[in-house]
Amino acid sequence: MASTKRARTEEIPEGQNVKSKPIPMSLNKTDDRFLRLLIETKVDTIRPKDNKIYVAQRNDSVVEVWKGLITHGFLSCPVLSKTKQKYYGFVDIYDIVKFVVDFFGETPEIKSSEDFFTVASKNTEFQKKIVNDIMKYPLTKKNVFHPIQSGYSLFSAIEAMARERGLHRVPIVDHNSELMTVITQSQVVNILERNLDILGAKADKPISHTDKYMEEVYTIHEDALALDAFKLMVEKNVSGVAVVNSEGCMTSNISMRDLRAMSVDGRLFWRLYQTCKNFLQKVSKESREADEGRPRSLVTVKEKETLGAVIRKLCQHKVHRVYIIDAQKKPQGVISLKDILLEIISP
Repeated sequence: MASTKRARTEEIPEGQNVKSKPIPMSLNKTDDRFLRLLIETKVDTIRPKDNKIYVAQRNDSVVEVWKGLITHGFLSCPVLSKTKQKYYGFVDIYDIVKFVVDFFGETPEIKSSEDFFTVASKNTEFQKKIVNDIMKYPLTKKNVFHPIQSGYSLFSAIEAMARERGLHRVPIVDHNSELMTVITQSQVVNILERNLDILGAKADKPISHTDKYMEEVYTIHEDALALDAFKLMVEKNVSGVAVVNSEGCMTSNISMRDLRAMSVDGRLFWRLYQTCKNFLQKVSKESREADEGRPRSLVTVKEKETLGAVIRKLCQHKVHRVYIIDAQKKPQGVISLKDILLEIISP
């Protein structure tokens, strides 16, 4: 269970795993078979690990929800209305981190390696802050976290992920707007990898033939502050940036997922004011020790490689983007899961 009073992990109804279904002989092209799979699979059959999701309420304490996210290793969680328990929106861990940085400013307390929550507990105003005070994504039609109703096809969720910039997870609700499940990028990567055999020509397509979908590469120098890297991600609405040295060669990648390096005592803030190079060294070391699956080395591809090869790397390394580099390891582009999804659903 979560450490919060209301925020919690919730058991959700059992669902079935996604698997290939019989396809009419009239649709025997591999590309068509995969699209048919997406169309015939219902969004509410896609289940998270252990059939549990972590949720919060609008009036939950920011501090307690923050601790819950850290404890469960999540970057965000759906938020429910405090009275009707219906889906209201999402809160991201970065929203909390940014709020803390803005609230305390560049004070010695926030840059200290001391237990941050001990410092925060002495600030009465901060302790009163609730999730609703910092939510960036309340439920609206324009919100990228707008839910999809149960009964719709998996294709509808995949299309939303492909076309909506900044959309990395899709909430699924029933006809009463009660949350049923959440479809994440990690789940989608696994579905793609398990069905590579029916992706057909799309899987064999070289990256160099999909350059119109490749995102612009945003870079940050390895000696810049880690905090500045996360600010750049928010400014550009991306979830990761390439870390380069003085020659412009890529040395690493820093992403929103690295915020999970935050420990339950809040030591992350001390690390945010270190260089990207030092920040990532500590994150990588602790990830290996905890066996959390962070790639041990930089995940990259060359332009001649195929979309199928990229999908395998996304699944193997549990990442959502890979960088395209030249012979000198200078980043030439980045291809993300969203780019791949857009390629797959496009004619």
